[in-house]
Amino acid sequence: MELQSKRSKWLVLGTVCFGLFMVNLDGNVVSLAMPTIIRQFNASLSQMEWISNAYMLTFAVFLITLGRLGDQLGRKKLFLAGLVGFTLGSALCGAAQNVGQLIAFRVLQGIGGSAMMPATLSLITATFQKEERGRAMGFWGAASGLAFIMGPIIGGWLTQAGLGHALNALLGVRDYWRFVFFVNVPFGVLTFIFAASTVPESRDAGAQKKLDVAGVVLASLAVFLLTYGFIEGPRYGWLLPSRPFAVMGLTVAPLGLSFVPLCFLLAAVLGTAFILYERRRRVDPLMDLGLFRNRNYSVGMFTGVILNFGLSGAMFLMPLFCQAVLGIDPIHVGTLMLPFAFALLVSSPLAGILSDRVGAKSILVAGLAILAVSFFLVAHFRPDTRGSELIPPFVVMGIGMGLSMTPLTNLTLYGVPADKAGGASGVLSTLRQTGAVMGVAILSVVLQATMGGSIEGHARDVRGLPPAAQEVLVRYVQHGGLYGVPDNGPNGLAAQLGRAVPSTADAAALGKGIDLAMKQSFTDGVNDTFRIAAAIGAVTVLVSLLMAGVRRPRALRAAGAEVDADPASAAEIDRRIAVGE
Repeated sequence: MELQSKRSKWLVLGTVCFGLFMVNLDGNVVSLAMPTIIRQFNASLSQMEWISNAYMLTFAVFLITLGRLGDQLGRKKLFLAGLVGFTLGSALCGAAQNVGQLIAFRVLQGIGGSAMMPATLSLITATFQKEERGRAMGFWGAASGLAFIMGPIIGGWLTQAGLGHALNALLGVRDYWRFVFFVNVPFGVLTFIFAASTVPESRDAGAQKKLDVAGVVLASLAVFLLTYGFIEGPRYGWLLPSRPFAVMGLTVAPLGLSFVPLCFLLAAVLGTAFILYERRRRVDPLMDLGLFRNRNYSVGMFTGVILNFGLSGAMFLMPLFCQAVLGIDPIHVGTLMLPFAFALLVSSPLAGILSDRVGAKSILVAGLAILAVSFFLVAHFRPDTRGSELIPPFVVMGIGMGLSMTPLTNLTLYGVPADKAGGASGVLSTLRQTGAVMGVAILSVVLQATMGGSIEGHARDVRGLPPAAQEVLVRYVQHGGLYGVPDNGPNGLAAQLGRAVPSTADAAALGKGIDLAMKQSFTDGVNDTFRIAAAIGAVTVLVSLLMAGVRRPRALRAAGAEVDADPASAAEIDRRIAVGE
């Protein structure tokens, strides 16, 4: 592809970064609106989970396929098509009349997002020269990370206040949570107009436009089963069934085990079959396995999975913890995240600039180390922690995230040919998304286990609480009960405690003691989750040391025009960089 003028390149970057921001924002913007949606639709806990999971699962399943399809048919076409699907899905989600419709329309959003995500990276790769990509990836990383942080901020504000009294009345929207989805519509239309007029088309010139149907089926089923297993593992049991799982009225419990291990086994079988098939396919394979011979691509994939595992797993409970335990309302939860967002917004482009000048690897290692330290600093919550105490560690976390995400992406994709960028980006995004799902699922189990262990001691510390009531409280937490989630049914926690506590007891004093015990057990669990995230962060630092640096020698950068004019010289330099010479 012919390289763009300086001005048009940055217009392309701005357009795709805004599309990326929309996609990543929608992955977590719904979290603070969830309690309101549940109340309005009288939804069950399972339905609540699938409002989020429908988007995440669909998004993960189609990334590889649509990334490669963009290489074959045109990345601009796939980006625009995905943008249309995402925007339409957002409008339909906002207009949903029941929880079933909302879940279905979230699937449409997920498909649109999975077409846009790999296209953003491949368009940057095809538009910018290699020595410019550090800076470009810096802005890409800022958009991606900022969406991760701004989700709770925007979601909390829109859920609580909408667009303001005047606009709410003008638009006739009474259920403010609907703005969480409607706000995507005007931005989606504007992004489409800019993309259609500024983004150039690019594709794999060697592709024969033959879709690898068998590869699509194998890869999609493998990713679906793997992701679905991690999503449903905490609910149905990782080994033994904690509740029955039925398909078309038939209970699935192979050898008396939960269906979750079966998901993982089938995912492993199908994944192996996919790799063996792709190795033999010579014409337009869905995944070019030769890319994994590049050390940076392979190590970068593994590092990205570990990083997303720890980051997403540690952060997913933050909004609920701040609201339920610390008593902070949704808007102020978002306000607390602003220093994080500002630090990220500044450090991510800076990381891109420094990567081009001093080397991406050193910036990556420093960023991952800072991020690991920030997790450890956060892991000191108390039930009476003040919101202002969170600001310093959040700033450190934002700096670490900004300094690590950008060079990691740049290093991983540096040696990928522009023609293969869509497929490579799809694989990268799929594995990162899978890592995030794994982190949420597994670290939520760690949270629950920590809570289940700590509640026993805290329940005994409640003065005047009878042993029978202590047992009720411990059993509730160990079986998945979470502080801040109402359980007021006829067999809920309140009813069970009412039957276990004598009528002569001081109800007010016991209530305060029980409340503090549950807050403290939740706090213990969150602290342990962040300590584990800190340990995972330390592992990513060690793994990242295996990557090769990609900064070109100063003399070669100074003579960039001559180097790029000589394909043989440029290819040799890139080869040496890729293998770490």
